Amino acid sequence: MTLPFRRRHHDDDSTHDRARALTSREMVDPLGDAETAWLARHLDGCGECRSDREAYLADRELLRSLRDTTPEPPRDLWARTSAALDREAPRGRHRAATRTARQGGRGRWPGLPFGAAAGTLIVLVVVGASLVPGFVPVAPPDKTADGSPVGVATPPVTQPTPIAVADAGPVGWIQPGADGSWRLFISDVDAVCPRARPSCRPGQLGADDPGRSVDLGGKPTGVTISPNAKELVVSARGAGAQPGRIFVVPVPSLSPAATPKATTRPATIAPSEPATTSPATTPLATTEPASPSPTPDSTPSNAIEIASGVTMVGEAAYSADGRWLAFSARPSDGSTGPDLYLWSVGSGPAVAVTSDHQTWFSSWLDGHVLASRVNVAVAPSASPAASPDVATPQPTAGASDAPVQPAEAHPASFLLDPATLARTEIAQPDVWLPVVDARGRFVAYWSGTLRALPGGLDWQLGTGSLVLDGWSDGKSPSPAAGASAQATAAPARASSDPRMTSAPIGPVGQPIEVVTGETAVFQAKFDPTGTRLAVWVGEQVDAAVGRLHLIVLDPGTGAINAELKPLPGAPALRRFSIDKGRLAWVSPSGQDGQESAVQVLGWSHDDFGGIQTIPARDLFIVR
Repeated sequence: MTLPFRRRHHDDDSTHDRARALTSREMVDPLGDAETAWLARHLDGCGECRSDREAYLADRELLRSLRDTTPEPPRDLWARTSAALDREAPRGRHRAATRTARQGGRGRWPGLPFGAAAGTLIVLVVVGASLVPGFVPVAPPDKTADGSPVGVATPPVTQPTPIAVADAGPVGWIQPGADGSWRLFISDVDAVCPRARPSCRPGQLGADDPGRSVDLGGKPTGVTISPNAKELVVSARGAGAQPGRIFVVPVPSLSPAATPKATTRPATIAPSEPATTSPATTPLATTEPASPSPTPDSTPSNAIEIASGVTMVGEAAYSADGRWLAFSARPSDGSTGPDLYLWSVGSGPAVAVTSDHQTWFSSWLDGHVLASRVNVAVAPSASPAASPDVATPQPTAGASDAPVQPAEAHPASFLLDPATLARTEIAQPDVWLPVVDARGRFVAYWSGTLRALPGGLDWQLGTGSLVLDGWSDGKSPSPAAGASAQATAAPARASSDPRMTSAPIGPVGQPIEVVTGETAVFQAKFDPTGTRLAVWVGEQVDAAVGRLHLIVLDPGTGAINAELKPLPGAPALRRFSIDKGRLAWVSPSGQDGQESAVQVLGWSHDDFGGIQTIPARDLFIVR
């Protein structure tokens, strides 16, 4: 809870005071449109004020619930009161007589014997104690209210119960150790703090886990763990004559026999939610501070190098069965754009399966790769036989005959069988980096064009929007155009409606915008149930820091639950992970004066709470 006199880091107290005042007033009277808009903008960027408001709302609901429940006094109330009156009456008469004599015969309460007054006070105390939570009722002199002997205090419950997160997926991350090595942590999430109760202390994630030493050769640019947790895929940026590399290193045993399960211990400070910064007062940082960790200059001795002379673009990901690894990479010298690479686990080097230098890996879907490419229109001076729908390979940077890139281009997406390399084109145009939930019902993607950056090798989001849509696998029926009057309400589902027709593979064409605002780059992931969608957006293509949103979907229709906004844009590094029952990311260093930490938002049904690791530098989410 924020006290009124507490000063905040790099912020103006007046804006927070105004936010708290408006939050208090809206509990009684509706706010004006201008005040409502201002408060919404402030709360979107200020986690502390948002937490205060949630606490206000929770307290109001608690107080309102008392109106519907009549407290029932203890059954032995009168017996205890009568016994107390009998004990107090003789002593009261004696004290009253003594006091009256001292006061010259004038009683303090004229016309009311002191014994009766004392009895009345005892009744009030006993009744009040039975009705007001937190007070201990008067008990017989030999025992307390809970039956324990007199003199044994019963500690009051002063903290709310954390939310139990059953069967939540473990969280994995790496960070530098005290000895300069890299440490791998994999920790279970058992409970989280209710976000409306900042006083809750569930502990710190992995506080008692020493981690496992892994040799990464230096500071990586990205790390991915295999589904069986036996290997790490590491991408390392080149420096000078040293080319960029992608290699695989083994993971020390994670079995319970080798390493005890990580536990949580009480924390001095336990966050109820990630630190945020008000966009109206402090701009969101887009790059992380420089790290003293050296750039790796060698490949670890126990590593398997699967690609050299390239820089990974985006993230690598294993197929669900762990047999394949897919990623996009470009030459370390930046001469061309990226191509799609596949690595068959346990085999030789990764293989580039495209050569257009305009292909980005997106995700896996039922054992197939989902990827996107940029369709660059052929310049007028190019060969007329070339197809305008085929991406044109980019020449080496600085070449005098480089074709002029268009201001905007149209993306296209496709499915690729990793074993046969057979492609299946997604018929709908302008679909960029689609991600489909594991059950094949919903898809999130950028619907629109791309805008070229200087040099023609990089692209940012152009005209369009981030959307959620239904997904057609080409086998289940999908709605024909105009078949449903509620087409804009939710992604379509398979139905026996006679107006349903077969549809090609891809989005069904009923998009719903999920995130608004300035967006140049994004990343989306579903949880295993397909009912939670996490979306990270950055305002610049090379932004290291952006905002992370968690969107709750109706499990039946896929409609967005507008009433639940558990994470409406928290500052976060680009890489995050989502699994059953939890979302994990790394908070930026320096936000709200804090060091980076692995933040976890956990949930049980529609109850959400948070927990984090001990702050540290150079944290990388791996699971």
